[in-house]
Amino acid sequence: MTSIPELYTREMHTKYEYLACWLPSTRLALGDVGLLSQHRFRKLTSLSELGIPFTRDEDSPVADLNYSSTDYVAVASDARLGASAPDSVSNLSITFARSGATLFQASGCVLETIGNLPALEAALRTRHENRAWRLEYVVVTEVVRTGPTAILVAEHRGAQLDLQVSTAGLTGLLPVASATAKCLITNRLGIAADVLAPNGATPLFNAVQLRKRLLGQYELVFRSDEDDDDDASGDDQASGADLSGTGDPDEQDETEMARVTWADLGRDDTNAPTDERAPDVPHH
Repeated sequence: MTSIPELYTREMHTKYEYLACWLPSTRLALGDVGLLSQHRFRKLTSLSELGIPFTRDEDSPVADLNYSSTDYVAVASDARLGASAPDSVSNLSITFARSGATLFQASGCVLETIGNLPALEAALRTRHENRAWRLEYVVVTEVVRTGPTAILVAEHRGAQLDLQVSTAGLTGLLPVASATAKCLITNRLGIAADVLAPNGATPLFNAVQLRKRLLGQYELVFRSDEDDDDDASGDDQASGADLSGTGDPDEQDETEMARVTWADLGRDDTNAPTDERAPDVPHH
């Protein structure tokens, strides 16, 4: 049986082509360093705390994100929008028709991105060669930071969340997200996760990881989930431009930086890559 974390993270990746953590309330920041296991990110430290410099690109506006599992989520209110006094109270009910069904509303989103990834790759390679970086570690390189946000995930069919909200907050195309500033949960049935964040969240991200490369050139690699099928045959297909030049063909432990995929996010600890050469990074 597919787990709720797998259903949620897969659905978000399919819709937005970004990774999503379980729980959806996980706080992330550019340069966070940690481990992935079973759709979770466990922060250990950060590039800043390790003294590894990185640049930051200008934030890019993403606007609003509005998604719900097709035909499996219903939102109902007992008030007509805009018809009541500003200080009146309404009841808002969200119901779900299958396990793992998701409502995702996030307003005022911006994309934060680390710049100059080749320089970061060079810094991590140097630390790995000096036995100060393990191949298990991933680095958060992109974060979608939101304004008022509502993320609801059903534990089972028939799940329901009822809210008492300010009618004035039920505005626009994101009624649940816009109501988070003034809301009270009055009924909660079969809900696996509810994130009602009036001050925003960091629900979507991308990350990179150093990977071993047997021979020849190394380059910054951005793998898609489709590339995982190729990995099973032992061939790592690189995409993107060659950023580094030719390596020593006799070098057996050369590394490259690759984008973390949804399949990487879902791996368990027993299948995680290991690097016996490097010590653990100090963590919180």
